Amino acid sequence: MITVNEIQVSETINEAAKLWAIANIDYLNKPMRFLGSSLKVEKGKDKFDTYIMYLQPADKVAIKTLCIGAIAAGCKKPCLISSGQLGMSTGQMAATKRTILLMLRNTESQAAIGLEIDKAERKALKTGIPALFRLNGTSDIDFGAFIASKPASRFYDYTKVFARVRKNTLSNYDLTFSGSMYSTQSKAALSKAVAARFRIAVAFNTKGLKDDALAMPVGLVSFDTTDLRHLDDKVVGTLTRKGSNKAERALDNLKSASFFVTAANVVEFNNIIARG
Repeated sequence: MITVNEIQVSETINEAAKLWAIANIDYLNKPMRFLGSSLKVEKGKDKFDTYIMYLQPADKVAIKTLCIGAIAAGCKKPCLISSGQLGMSTGQMAATKRTILLMLRNTESQAAIGLEIDKAERKALKTGIPALFRLNGTSDIDFGAFIASKPASRFYDYTKVFARVRKNTLSNYDLTFSGSMYSTQSKAALSKAVAARFRIAVAFNTKGLKDDALAMPVGLVSFDTTDLRHLDDKVVGTLTRKGSNKAERALDNLKSASFFVTAANVVEFNNIIARG
């Protein structure tokens, strides 16, 4: 059982998370699953059963950021955690709980995740539908050692850390680089990823609606239909913006420094892609 004292003396979760944990200590100590799913990954269920872990990103709970590329990429504020079902109170509560458990009891939490993976693999043997695991649904943690300990299971992630894609040698771990137009650093990383011909996902500041000022590009692959990235070639794929309204998108289209491709930086983005 996690105790109030254990929470208070923790050097891994921030003060706001400590207050939340103490106020919700009964909930914190109830059993829960680390791996779930989403509407997007469910679209690929005819080929794979996909399991995904959603944590609270960056420093929302953790003292040491769980998304080391979030500042340079400018994705901290528009993070996926605030959209759709994840933006609902139950989704936020569960993500907060998972993150606190992972921070306070890392070894035990990873063991629990391993048991969930083993259970999913047993199900896959019965159904004939292979299991697929994404541990960084809304985080960007280096789970390389854990993934290496599960060589018979297949994992995938998106990451904003270019070096992580470049240095990945795990045959059971597929990584897609997440591009950003926010900073000089993020654009340089995007250029390197394009030149190296890695698979790249880029979010556009549009929902693809007729009255959106920015149109989705012609000639690039859409990554919105399914999350089964390991089935894609090494291409540049597009994602529409999640969890926004028309006014927010109109305002952000005036910004050239953005995690998204916007009306103000789309020419620069096209030039980066063309140089590849």
